[in-house]
Amino acid sequence: MKCPICESDNVRGIYRHFPGYIAGTDFDIFECTKCDTQFISTETLDPKIYNIVYSSDDIPGYYRYINYAKEIKKKKNPLRYLSQEESVYYPVYDFLIDKPRLDILEVGCGYGYLTYSIHALGHNIEGIDISRTAIHYANLHFGDYYQVATLNDYKTDKKFDLIIATELIEHLIDPAEFIRLCANLLNTHGKIILTTRNKDCYHKESVWRTDLPPMHTMWLSKTSFKHLAEKAKLNCFFVDFTKYVGRNENNLAWFFYTRWMSNKLPKAIVNEKGDANRKGVGRFIRNIFKNILFFAPVRYSCSYINRLFTKEHNTLGVIMNKKN
Repeated sequence: MKCPICESDNVRGIYRHFPGYIAGTDFDIFECTKCDTQFISTETLDPKIYNIVYSSDDIPGYYRYINYAKEIKKKKNPLRYLSQEESVYYPVYDFLIDKPRLDILEVGCGYGYLTYSIHALGHNIEGIDISRTAIHYANLHFGDYYQVATLNDYKTDKKFDLIIATELIEHLIDPAEFIRLCANLLNTHGKIILTTRNKDCYHKESVWRTDLPPMHTMWLSKTSFKHLAEKAKLNCFFVDFTKYVGRNENNLAWFFYTRWMSNKLPKAIVNEKGDANRKGVGRFIRNIFKNILFFAPVRYSCSYINRLFTKEHNTLGVIMNKKN
């Protein structure tokens, strides 16, 4: 078996029958010792997973997307709002904050709220996604600059200043091909912004602390992206999250949580029917803990203390551009 990132043969199996996203499914987890990537072996994406996500508003970890879509038009500065709500949007906000009008493509736009937020700043932007349900919602609520497409079948004569893919690359089968296709759509000075769950933020012995397979097909590190960039003849830079403190995060609590969870086996997110599995702890109790941990003085203090333990953030932000 070869690594899907660096094509190395230095691949080892690290867990058999790891629980899948849907109850009753399991997957073997592999790790490349050369590029520090974990992945599953799969030749096709499972459309059933995405049908579940976009047909329900209570799937853990994904219901927030429809909430953003419902709230975004109420916000004076929608992109700033998203960047404060969730770290995955911070690299986009930080990059665009002082930029003039750009031609932009968002790949994996989902319900379209990020595309809308960027359009509201005056940029020319298009959004594409494989989900017809999500694109129908986006066109209905935000305008006609969305289409159902993958990057493979997206047709355009444009060359873009910026291509954005937040929380997408970990869903793919062939990230190297995805990066190559993105690079082909860039103009001379164009850039790619990617975000994903940061493997470097977790204990070295952790196994698959990202969305359960096959929702996510791989878990990537900085080394993973260095190999991807080199293969595509691109420069690769990583976003500095040192000054970022999101409204809904507590970095210190997350640091200790990841260590505590490093060897615990997760449970399926949805049952065989596609309904969300409910956790034992009541929502009321969870909300009390969240209100304490996310209270501004608490999270800012914890963020400062957390820097004594690690410089890594749970989100990995990557910027790529063409080599001169």
